[in-house]
Amino acid sequence: MQTYCGGMVETNGYLVMRGKAAFVVDAPEGMADWIEEHGRNFTGRWTGLFLTHGHWDHIVDAARIQKRFRMPVFIHRDSAPLLEDPSVQAAFNPFCRVDACRPERVLEREIEIAEVDCRVRLFHCPGHCPGSLCFYFPEDGILFGGDVLFAGGVGRWDLPGGSRETLFHGITKNLLTLPDETRIYPGHGPSTTIGQERRTNLYLLDLKTGRSEKTLK
Repeated sequence: MQTYCGGMVETNGYLVMRGKAAFVVDAPEGMADWIEEHGRNFTGRWTGLFLTHGHWDHIVDAARIQKRFRMPVFIHRDSAPLLEDPSVQAAFNPFCRVDACRPERVLEREIEIAEVDCRVRLFHCPGHCPGSLCFYFPEDGILFGGDVLFAGGVGRWDLPGGSRETLFHGITKNLLTLPDETRIYPGHGPSTTIGQERRTNLYLLDLKTGRSEKTLK
């Protein structure tokens, strides 16, 4: 697996190659060119672009990746409108053009990526963005978490469609039930583990003690 970080708010994208197949998680600005460079000698099949949610910084290069690599695009049903008509987010990214992209499939349940012989569990964790998904690979013990849970932080809930209560419900129900050694690859910043965040993330500690006065980073 290789990590790309780009765009105005330093968004992470991930390229996962397994034998003769590969897939991508999220599409920050510049990632299409980066994939072309890092996948120059790849002769297998591009199985898909999996989008954790529809905020502009995660979908800037989605249309380019879809067209250039003939890669199917997958997103949750509730985030699909943001992908199909990204102009609704113009107030948040006036200096960055985002081309519309039509997903091949909307995601709601556990899926199989047959070409890379792996099972992917989907955790629907809205609260930061409608349709936020976390992609969990149980055999590998890794989670692509988007903007739900970070090293020392959580996703902001003050954007349109956001909800603090909904965000923390999803984190508690879905993510904190995973093994401590689960490695999280978030939408921004360094990777971390479920155990590390359970022990040290002040947002989660506030949740555990019942305090709610902590403000966003």
